[in-house]
Amino acid sequence: MRTPAFRKRLIEAPAPASPPAFQLHPDPPARPVAAQPVLPLSLTPGLRGPVPAAPEPPAASEGGRRLPEMAPESSHPSAAASLLRETFPASPPPPAATPLLHVPLRLVGVVGRLYVVLESDRGLVLLDQHAAHERVLFEQMLSRLQQDAQAPSQRLLLPETLELPPKDADFVRRNQETLSRLGVGLSEFGERTFLLDALPPFVRAGDFRQFTTGLVDALKAAGSGVNNARLGEEVVAKTVCRHAVKARDPLSLPELENLVADLRRCEMPYTCPHGRPTLIEMNWRELEKKFGRTG
Repeated sequence: MRTPAFRKRLIEAPAPASPPAFQLHPDPPARPVAAQPVLPLSLTPGLRGPVPAAPEPPAASEGGRRLPEMAPESSHPSAAASLLRETFPASPPPPAATPLLHVPLRLVGVVGRLYVVLESDRGLVLLDQHAAHERVLFEQMLSRLQQDAQAPSQRLLLPETLELPPKDADFVRRNQETLSRLGVGLSEFGERTFLLDALPPFVRAGDFRQFTTGLVDALKAAGSGVNNARLGEEVVAKTVCRHAVKARDPLSLPELENLVADLRRCEMPYTCPHGRPTLIEMNWRELEKKFGRTG
């Protein structure tokens, strides 16, 4: 049996120390480290001391041949581009194709009394006679107006009288000079009556009154766009569209040849004033492909 003195010793005995924590990589004993000199930085203007330059790497070589050294891009930005141009010279651009109306065209015939069939050394060409004539008339009329030149007109064998409403009659009096440059000859023959004695050559017989009244309406609609120096392009386009060669209008061989020749002289011959194409080309390769002749 334990005595009270023995219990007292147990109580007063120091508790055993807890075992140290298990470490996978125990730290090695500390060693004295020699003091390293602190290098001054000069990242900002406020800090003194130059930054030590990094050592230059040795020049690379390939197969014993020393490669050319390139200057830093920041100091010589064009050096790399010059080297690339010398190593890989640019290939010359492909030659530009000759415009269609700059090559010889041979007239073959007319399809559907609308599409003129032409042949070139490159293949087949189709011409829309109405769209082509629109472009020719549009540029001819607009050029004369811009140059303040007199448009060609033809005298009528039998002048016609044209009676207009009061507002239209007053408008014609104020714009007789513009009408004259368009090839329309109108002279006063009464309070609201005018004598029509000349028209542009492209106006067909039977359309004299319709052409004149339509032109007056177009001029009125143009408003401030009408002046003594220029007529609005939209007005000219509407005017020539009504009186250009229509589809199904039969044209003789000389007339077709003249149409192609006039189209060659246009500044923008490949579309009509409304943006539709005047010519469509199909080269020999496309034709051979359609007939299964590609090899």
